[in-house]
Amino acid sequence: MSFLLAPEKYVSICPLFEGMTYHLSVMTVLAGILPGRIYVDDPVNPGSAVLIPSNQHRIYVGGSPEQSLLDDVMHMLVQQSLAENYGFVMYYAASAWTQPLEQLFLKQEAFTGWRQFYRLREPLTPLDTPLPEHITIRRIDEAMLADTTLINRQSLLEEIHSESPSLEHFFSHHFGFSAQDGHRLVAWCLAEYHYQDRYEVGIETIEAYQRKGIATQLTAAVSRHAFARGATEIGWHCWATNTPSIATALKSGFEKVLDYPVYYGQYRQLPT
Repeated sequence: MSFLLAPEKYVSICPLFEGMTYHLSVMTVLAGILPGRIYVDDPVNPGSAVLIPSNQHRIYVGGSPEQSLLDDVMHMLVQQSLAENYGFVMYYAASAWTQPLEQLFLKQEAFTGWRQFYRLREPLTPLDTPLPEHITIRRIDEAMLADTTLINRQSLLEEIHSESPSLEHFFSHHFGFSAQDGHRLVAWCLAEYHYQDRYEVGIETIEAYQRKGIATQLTAAVSRHAFARGATEIGWHCWATNTPSIATALKSGFEKVLDYPVYYGQYRQLPT
């Protein structure tokens, strides 16, 4: 059985996620900054929890594994999605979760994968590599997103909404920079999460503009701005197989901190 935890009780379950403090999506939900939901096995004395941020296809589990909690929450998510399959990535820190998750996904289209976490703790040295001709970098603001003539504007909006519940939330708590070729948005780097003096960034470059140094320049712009605002740490998450993302992180001065496992795939309600 699962119980939806009231936001004022989030502080009581912080110890259940002490192994996931490198995920700022978790930290901002627990702090009440980012909207989310937390389900627990016991509303009075919770020992197991499932945290779902505004991006409802990311699921974080903490505490002691509880099979019935997992089953209940996944069943609920499938029903609420109104789709045949529910796409997800599930994050867990403790190896004790491995067997319950294997059981949960036994007959599902689910796979194990590895992600990596990188960290930057001091400003980058100035880059001496120039941007390609005609490419400009500018801060993302409301006026840019209101300009319907911008090519790839919708893709940028989708990226913002993938981590922020609204544009108002994004501009209140986060920021980003984009690269433009005339009226075409060709890349963007967003400070997608902010908790105390820590940020997490996400980056995307349109395929035709990759391998031109644009991503590195954007990362530098975001990093400089974050440190100017008092950051002491900037995090970077990516799939272990995402070689271009890893290369950009390392070229930008980030250091690898750890590899961590996830489950990902499509979950469907099995016939009884």
